[in-house]
Amino acid sequence: MYFKKILMALTFGTASMPNISAAGELKWTHYGLRPLAMGNAYVAVADDYNALFYNPAGLARLDSWSLEVFNPRLGVSATTLKTINDFTNLASSNSSSVDATLSVFETMTGKPQWVNLGATPHFILPGFGLGIGLDIGGSMVIHRSTISADLDAGANAIVPIAFAKNFLEDRLSIGATIKGVYKQGVEREFSLADINAFSKSQTSSSGNQLKDYFVGGTGFGVDLGMLFTPVTVGEPTFGMSVTDIGGTPYKASSMGELKFGAPKPREPSLNTGISFKPIKTGSYYVLTSMDVHAVNQPIHFSKKVNFGAEWGLSKALKVQAGLHQGSVSGGLQLDLWLLILRFVTYTEQLGTVAGESESAADRRYMAQLKLIL
Repeated sequence: MYFKKILMALTFGTASMPNISAAGELKWTHYGLRPLAMGNAYVAVADDYNALFYNPAGLARLDSWSLEVFNPRLGVSATTLKTINDFTNLASSNSSSVDATLSVFETMTGKPQWVNLGATPHFILPGFGLGIGLDIGGSMVIHRSTISADLDAGANAIVPIAFAKNFLEDRLSIGATIKGVYKQGVEREFSLADINAFSKSQTSSSGNQLKDYFVGGTGFGVDLGMLFTPVTVGEPTFGMSVTDIGGTPYKASSMGELKFGAPKPREPSLNTGISFKPIKTGSYYVLTSMDVHAVNQPIHFSKKVNFGAEWGLSKALKVQAGLHQGSVSGGLQLDLWLLILRFVTYTEQLGTVAGESESAADRRYMAQLKLIL
């Protein structure tokens, strides 16, 4: 009876939420915290370890080496924080009424719930770098119009080995990356019939078992990048990268007797950007940038164009701001030698067009800590 009341409320709810799963995230690489704080406009910047993922040509312009072994990061969306708070209040109130539970579900429907754990251990030096971009977690959206849940969760990893070299008196930099990719998890819509069947018999109405909805696989891909700085005054730089050249397919993997289906191939992505330093002195600088991502993909331009800026005080403090898919982003990086703290807030537009729906704008917060090395 309790389950049926919840089902009826979700079915005949008054508000109609858009299906934000049709578009989802524009995910062409492993995103870094500093780039996201700069609106994700980073293709023509690429002056730290994030060059491994955004533009390998940036490695040629490094002036020192960097090693990070232990740098865990945690991310959570604003809606998830609210949901956790709502359920905490519900539990502390000792209320088990249907109305109290429904009020919590009401705030969840149509809104993305997102959690991310990750790390980016790496070693870079001028002209060379290797690392790992690891993400564990995912997102979920409950739809009451169709009584379903979109789930995108699991583990993803990108393992790049990159090389880069300067030409034309260091004005032109070219880099290439060979990378392994790994993905295992679930990325699909679960209907009420699927959920109800799994809770009883572990088999859906279509005859599929729960394991049939999981995907897993590994693959190898290639990225290329270029940076061109015609003059030294202001360091105006044009950047371009092509990730997953020709597409990067996954080969299906297995775990014991379980055999998974292969994930969807990674699509090739042409990405361009420009950057400029209007202020640069011995102690501080101001950096500005603009990017257009996935130029070759049929995605609305409002989700491709990003703007960023950064103010830096030597290597000790960096403060960033930007516009990521039309929404304000920001962050900071504090470098105390043995400890580096990175923080960012940004909005991921999950709808087809950026800003088309308030419920499709997923405000997120991420923090990363680097210790010892």
